[in-house]
Amino acid sequence: MKIQKKLDDFVLDKEWEVRKGEVISLFGPSGSGKSLSLQAIAGLVTPDDGYIEINEQLIFHKERKICVPSRDRGIGYVPQNYGLFPHMKIDENIMFGMVEKDKNIKEEKMMKLLSCVGLENKRNKYPQHLSGGEKQRVAIVRALATNPKVLLLDEPFSAVDIPIRKILRNEIKEFLTRWNMPVVLVTHDPEDVEVLATEVVDYC
Repeated sequence: MKIQKKLDDFVLDKEWEVRKGEVISLFGPSGSGKSLSLQAIAGLVTPDDGYIEINEQLIFHKERKICVPSRDRGIGYVPQNYGLFPHMKIDENIMFGMVEKDKNIKEEKMMKLLSCVGLENKRNKYPQHLSGGEKQRVAIVRALATNPKVLLLDEPFSAVDIPIRKILRNEIKEFLTRWNMPVVLVTHDPEDVEVLATEVVDYC
């Protein structure tokens, strides 16, 4: 990825790559362009210049006028606010973005994902009835339910208390190791970097 985007206070100009099995951390203070970089990869923001490539396939290239729609990029994106639909139960949230058509297959996949994070008994709950840590787990497995090529995590622990944050870090580290896919983690917390990241990109 190599992108440029003019912002109010500065020009975001970054170049980096992440490989299968790596967790790359975009580390820096608020307002440094970390979340914007994720939004550009996900197709929610259009860079002013540069390119974005996934598995040797261009999903954005300014000069070649390539801009693949967000839904076709193969991205699993977990925003800071979890992005769960409040009017849907947990099982419906997870199955919403699945590419599989067969209802039984979707149901089985959903239960496997929930079992990975120990939330099988929460499938019929609505998001507002879950704790912050539970919402975070559901948001991650919902992103993985779409079979993404890359997983994007935007400040995944910012809305949970410190004791829960420590537990979640270790759980998610084990979970991501099992899935073995490229992960981009946005954070301003050095402990997130220490526990999860295999490489760091400085956004200071």
